[in-house]
Amino acid sequence: MENRLEARIKHFTKHKLLIIDEIGYLPLDLNGSNLLFQLITRRYEKKSTIVTTNLTFSKWGEVFGDNTIANAILYRLLHHSTIHKISGKSYRTKDLFEDKD
Repeated sequence: MENRLEARIKHFTKHKLLIIDEIGYLPLDLNGSNLLFQLITRRYEKKSTIVTTNLTFSKWGEVFGDNTIANAILYRLLHHSTIHKISGKSYRTKDLFEDKD
C-alpha cells in the first residue's frame, strides 16, 4: 500500500500545474490531511498549484482536523502566491436565477 501511495504522490507532483478544487467541501481525516501536506510540500517552490475554496483560512483547521497541519499547508500555499477573491453571482447557478420572460 505504501508504494502505491508514494506512486500517486509522485504522479501528482510531476505536473506543471495542479488544480485542487473546493478545499473544504468535505473534511479530511488525519491521514488525508497528512497526504495532502506531503503533496503540497513536494510541489512547494517547484510547481504551480491552484486551490479553490469557499472557506476563510481561519476555518482550514476544521477541514484538516488539525490546526498545525492546516497552518503548514497554508504557509506553503501562500508563500509566493497571489490570492484572487471572487465575489458576486455564482457562475454555476447563473441560469437558475435568471429572469426568464
